[in-house]
Formats: sequence, structure tokens, C-alpha cells
Amino acid sequence: MRSLVGVLTSGRFVTRYTFVTILLVSVIVLAPTPVPLHPGQRLVVSIATAGLSALVWVVVAVAERWTTRPAVRGAMVLIALLAWAVSRPWMQDAVSLALGLPAPPPGAEVLRAATNVLVWAIALAGTAVLVDAARTARTTNVLLRSVRDDLRASAARARLFAADAAAAVEAAAALVRAPVEADADAVRARAAAVRARAHDLSALPVSTPRVPIASPASRRAPMPTRLPATGAVSATYALAVLPFAVRTVDATAVATGIALTLLVGSAAEALPRLGRSRRSPRRRNRRYAWAVVAAGLFSTMLASAQGVAWPTAAVPALAFPALAWAMTRWRTGARAVAVERRRLSTAITALTRSDDRGTRASRAGLRAAAEVLHRDVQGVLVLWALRHPDPRPADTAALSPVLASLADDVERAFAAPPTVADAPALEALIATWGHALRIDTRLDAEARALLDADPGLAGEAVEVVAEGLLNAAKHARRREAVVTARVVRTGGGPRLRVEVETPGALATGTTLRRGARVERLGGRLASADDAVRLVADLAPAEPVVVSTEHRDRIRMPRA
Repeated sequence: MRSLVGVLTSGRFVTRYTFVTILLVSVIVLAPTPVPLHPGQRLVVSIATAGLSALVWVVVAVAERWTTRPAVRGAMVLIALLAWAVSRPWMQDAVSLALGLPAPPPGAEVLRAATNVLVWAIALAGTAVLVDAARTARTTNVLLRSVRDDLRASAARARLFAADAAAAVEAAAALVRAPVEADADAVRARAAAVRARAHDLSALPVSTPRVPIASPASRRAPMPTRLPATGAVSATYALAVLPFAVRTVDATAVATGIALTLLVGSAAEALPRLGRSRRSPRRRNRRYAWAVVAAGLFSTMLASAQGVAWPTAAVPALAFPALAWAMTRWRTGARAVAVERRRLSTAITALTRSDDRGTRASRAGLRAAAEVLHRDVQGVLVLWALRHPDPRPADTAALSPVLASLADDVERAFAAPPTVADAPALEALIATWGHALRIDTRLDAEARALLDADPGLAGEAVEVVAEGLLNAAKHARRREAVVTARVVRTGGGPRLRVEVETPGALATGTTLRRGARVERLGGRLASADDAVRLVADLAPAEPVVVSTEHRDRIRMPRA
């Protein structure tokens, strides 16, 4: 639930309940006080004053909804509240005089204005906060039901996503198997189409399908009542009636009345929290209701004993329990909103995890298929175009079975994503590309030993080198590259630094494809000395060390 400042600036401070509050407070709490007026006349003046006040607040409601700046809204509502509360006694007197009825004698204007400011600030602000709490709880419950429906649809979403993913991979494999024209430009165009299809497969998990499921709104058990802090109701009531008491009775009676109100009211608020009733919410609430009614009746008898005329003296019997009920509702609403929001956050987290578990296998297969398309199929097509600038029909015929085999690899990668241990050796990759590029390989002994000992690290190195050589074949100024792998020491431990350097200049703003495997491995592009470098620092797997003095070391995932 929002704070009072948030409610003031929300643009919804004035609601239909504001006008109900204006009518009730005008008739019950702030009715005209001259003794010659009989109850019927008091009622007529109170209703007429409430009608004029309603017109003022209709204007405020229109203005706050028309204004778009929250600070201006809050200032406008606050100024309107203060100005109207201060001028309301004169408005009420004008109504009495217009009807030929007696009005209070002059001399108490300041105290009457202070009484109105305090009473209306508490009444209207409290009404706005309660309405906002109810609105927030309803909105939160709607969101919770929506998330609940999404949770129920998670399995269906996963099935639909798996079907869409399989269809996308099948279409990609069909593109690879499609006959190729005996033209180098056509093969390059096919390589571009394969690259685009690989990007599409990688982006497919972003748009997870949603399955609409209609479910009836379920009714939850009501939130247990939260009572206000002991003494809060009594202190608020005493503050609201203080200006009225000052202008009605003498100073000694004011001090005595305020002290007794605080003492008796606080005792009534504390009573339900004592003994066995505090362990039974129903008994505690019932005792609290009777206690605040008794406190209100005591205040009425006290006001009557101090000389306050009826029916003004009867106001505390209604006002004190009403204030206690409003503050109880406010605390209960605040608690309910907090609980519902925590439930909403938990439900959203569960939905995310459920979707992740349901689509994890399909997403892994899509990534594996996309990598085969991007690295192997595109690489074969680019290599073929480089080696056969003027292809013969026999060259094209020899390419078709290779592409058919690679299409099978795409489908197998989706069905069962290969583990990192199945990655091809770095030397084999470089030897394949060596038919089209002049490659200078620089692998020191320490790096070679690390690659041989860690299949996962070798697979990551192959990913980086394959991406760098493919970029070199497509964009390099000359068909040559330098592949370097060496071990470097960092603050986080040893790292295998893999670099692919090609001649040329890096265009401004050029970066690795967002979400690509090489980017996830920490790859980065750099330009220096008329050369472009693709660099990645790869972390080797750390062994688990068991010690009698320390806890097991946790294996950290590689970047």
C-alpha cells in the first residue's frame, strides 16, 4: 500500500467514498452547535453544507485527474483541503443565516477552523488510504490469478515451444539439404541464409508461446484482523477533538478530559491483547469491538458531565468506534497488500523457474543446432566458395552429400546436444581451414597440455577459433590469420588466452553478435596495428579440493 504522500499524488485521492465521508462527518461530527437549533434544523443545515462541500470536491476530483504531474496533484489536493476546511465554518454559518436560523456567535473562528482542519484531514486522508488499500489488494489479486493460470499452463507452453523448436530445426535442415546451384555467388548467398537461420534459432527462446487458460476467480480466506498500536486510536481522537474542547469548556476540564480520554481509550485498546484472548483472533476482535464502544460511551458521558449539550455530547459514542474501525481496516489492508505482493513475487519466480525447466532441453538443442549451422555449415559453404571461384558441376555434386551430412548433424545436435567432450580437436579445425587461409598457429607447450587435459576447455577454444577464422574468411583484407593460445596469469588464477588475429581494421561500433556463444565465453573484439583480434580468456576447470580444515571448494562456472 502506498504512503499518504503517494495517495495524495496518485490522482485518485477523491473517490465516491470521499462524498460519503463528507456527508457522514457533516451530519454526525461537525453539525451546527447553537443550542436553539432542534435536530431537524441541524440535519438540514448539515446536509446543505455537505452538498456545497461536495461541489468543491467535484472540482478537485476533475482537476487532479486532469493534471499529469504528481507533485502538482499533491499540492493541489493539499491546498484545497486546507482552504476548504478553514472556510467550511463560514460556509455552514452562511447556510444557517440563509435559512433564517441562528449561527454561532463570533469569537471562536480560529478554534472552529482548527477543528475542521484536523477532523477533515483525518477523515478524508483516512478514507483515501483505505480506498487505495482496497484497490491495491484487488489489483494484486488479479495479478496473482493471472500468474496462477500461467503456472498451470507451463507444461503446455513447454510442449508448444518444443514443437515450434523442432519445426524450426527441420526447416533449417531442409535449407541445408536444398540443391545448390553451380555458382560461387549462390553458395555465398546460401551461407548468408544459413547464418540468418542460425540467428533465428538462437532468438527463438525469447518469444515463448503463451497458452490462455480461463479459470474462475477463487475466494481466499480473509486476512486476520490487525489491530492498531495500543494508544494510536485514543491519541488520534484526542488530537481531533482538542480544538473543539478548547472552545467549549474551560482549561481544567480540557486537560482532565484529554487525560481521561487517553487513559481510558488506551486501556480499552490494550484489553483485547491481554490473557487468553490474544491467542484467539475471533475472541480478541470481539473484545476489541466491545472495548472501543465502551470507550466511546465513556467519552460521551464525560462530555455530558462537563456541560456539552446534546446531541453534540453523543458524538464520541459514534466517532471513537468509527475511528477504531477505520484504523483497524487500514492496518489489516496494509498487511494484506504486503502478503499478497510477497505471494505475487514468489509466484512470478516460480513461473520463471517452471518455464526454464520445461524449455531447458529445447533451448539447449536450439543453441547446439544454431552453433552447427553458424560454425560448420556456414564454414563449409564459405570454404567451398573460396576454393571454387568458378565451380564445375562435379564440384557442386560433391558438395551436396557434405551438406546432407551436415543437415543430419543439425538435427542430431537438436535431438541430443553434444557435450563439451565431443568437441573436435583444435588442430583438426585449423587444418580444415588451412585449405583456404594461410594460418600461423602459435600454441605453446603449456597451453597444449592444458587443452589435452581439459576437454571442456578444448571445446570452448574451438568455439572461439572457429568464429575468428570464419570472420577472417568473410571480412579479412587478406586471407590469412594468426591463431595464438597461451596461458596467462590473472588475479583469478590461470587463464587460457585464445586469440585469432586477421589483417584489417575494425569498423566503428562493430561487436560480437549479441547472445552468441563466443560472447557468452567472454570473447571480445579489439583493433590494433592494422589488425583485428578476437580474444577470449577461458577459465580451466578447477579440481575439487577436500581438506580437514576447510569446507569443500565450490566449482565456479566458466564465463
